Amino acid sequence: MKHLRPLLIKFLVTALLLFFVLTLGITMPIGHVIVITTIYTLLSYFFIDLLALPRINNILTCLIDTTVAFFIIFIYSWTLSTLPLLGISIISAIGIGAGEWFFHKYLGMYVFIGELEDTAVTPTHANLQTEAAEEPDVHQLKNKDDDN
Repeated sequence: MKHLRPLLIKFLVTALLLFFVLTLGITMPIGHVIVITTIYTLLSYFFIDLLALPRINNILTCLIDTTVAFFIIFIYSWTLSTLPLLGISIISAIGIGAGEWFFHKYLGMYVFIGELEDTAVTPTHANLQTEAAEEPDVHQLKNKDDDN
């Protein structure tokens, strides 16, 4: 159950990005966008996010996600048309990679809960304490000084 929400978030963000780039940009049918999104989401989440992210840092994992997204979009578009859509595949993959940066931060905070060093939220001052003291009244101090 803890993986259902991240999978849904990843699917929706990827589908939205690909919808704007592929469907509105080059008029790819929405069914193809959903197929690409499903393939990418499942491969990326289970093999990259759950297996690679805890072992390597966020930047390298984002680069791997971007590369996987590029190849999936490029190969799928290559099978649909005679001209592979290299530029659109690169733009889509870069957008997905940028989104993955924030998605990995989310995974570090809510799924891995402090297991990831570069995505975990750590306090800057771990030992915060307050100080309590009794302070004399300013008026009493002033009266003492006047008496002297």
